Order: sequence, then C-alpha cells, then structure tokens
Amino acid sequence: KKSRSGETTEESSKMEHRAQQLMKDAFPLLRMPSLADPNVILMSHTKMENNLIAQPQVRNLSNRIFGGFLMRRAFELAFASAYSFGGEWPQMLEVDNITFHTPVDVGDLLQFSSRVIYSLPDGGDLGDAVKKHSSKPLVMIEVECYVMEPEKAEAHLSNRFYFTFVLPTKDSCRKVLPGTLEEAKRMVQRMVADEEQAGLGTGYLLQYDLDK
Repeated sequence: KKSRSGETTEESSKMEHRAQQLMKDAFPLLRMPSLADPNVILMSHTKMENNLIAQPQVRNLSNRIFGGFLMRRAFELAFASAYSFGGEWPQMLEVDNITFHTPVDVGDLLQFSSRVIYSLPDGGDLGDAVKKHSSKPLVMIEVECYVMEPEKAEAHLSNRFYFTFVLPTKDSCRKVLPGTLEEAKRMVQRMVADEEQAGLGTGYLLQYDLDK
C-alpha cells in the first residue's frame, strides 16, 4: 500500500521512526545545550542566505533567467557554507539532484538559502567515479532558491540544489542534527537517496545510528 507521497506504508513508517530517533539524539542540544555533545550542531545553525535581483544580462532566448546562472549562484553559496562549516577550503565531489520548479523572470527578487542537510564525520563512499575521498569527512549542502514577492508578502520555491563536499585535510567534523521533525524527515530522505545513488547497502545511515 502506498501513501499520497508515493511511499509505501512500511517506508513511511521507517522514515518516521528514523526521524523520531534523530529528534531524540538532538534533545540535549535543544533543551540542555550545556550538556550536549560538543561535536554536534543544529542544522539551523548552518544556514546561510544570499539575496539578489535577477538582471537582464543573464536571461536566455525565452527572456527567462538562464538556469546555469542560478546553478552558479547556488554553488557559490554552497561552497561558502561548506567552507564556514568545515573550517578549511572544501573540495566539491558531486553535484547531486537539481530540480527546477518554476521559471525566474528578469527583475525577480531571489533568495538563495543554504544549509548543511547532514554531514559524515567519518567519511563516506560516493563510488569509484569520484576521486579518492574515503575516510575524509563529507558535507552535504542543500540550497533552495525562492522568488520573493514583497507586494504580496509571499514567496515560492523556484529551484532546489544538492552538493557534496569533502574536507581534504580534516580527520572529522561536527555531526549535524535536526531541530524540528520536518528537518529530521528531510535529513533521512537525503541520506537514503544518497545511499541508493552510491549503491551502498549501509554507510550513511549507520553514522547516525539509524539502523536499516
């Protein structure tokens, strides 16, 4: 049986369980920060933003903003996020899913928002197609681009991007934990998707003690 989101009841139940487990792990950081593990950080504390007006110089033949320009701005913010999070110049390993929801017009007010969706302090394996990175900490960044409409006090999602960076000389990094159930579910979804893409049976979820 499938839910409205297309997930089976079993998959949905498993995701809910994992999300609740993550929230349990984050409880000390949320409620008793002085007693929390110093090597963890809330996802919300990794957030960075950038705002700009879409200019006509970067429009395409359809008079819309060129998608490559949006990708470049998203990458720049993702790189800055990984740099600030990891404390050293990161190396990009992979551009993952990129989704285009709605087009962007010249003159639109854009807000790019990034966050570390999760991290792998002990490193991960993206497969042989990616240059050597095993045992080095990985940082997974999510960037969302919103078209802001101040006149209506509204905004709508235009694009979502995912990037993976490695910290080349670090032995570890902080583990990211969610502050809300919604963040926890998004984190689990990305870890599962990245594991499947890398062809891994286990790995990413185990570093968060989320049993298969």
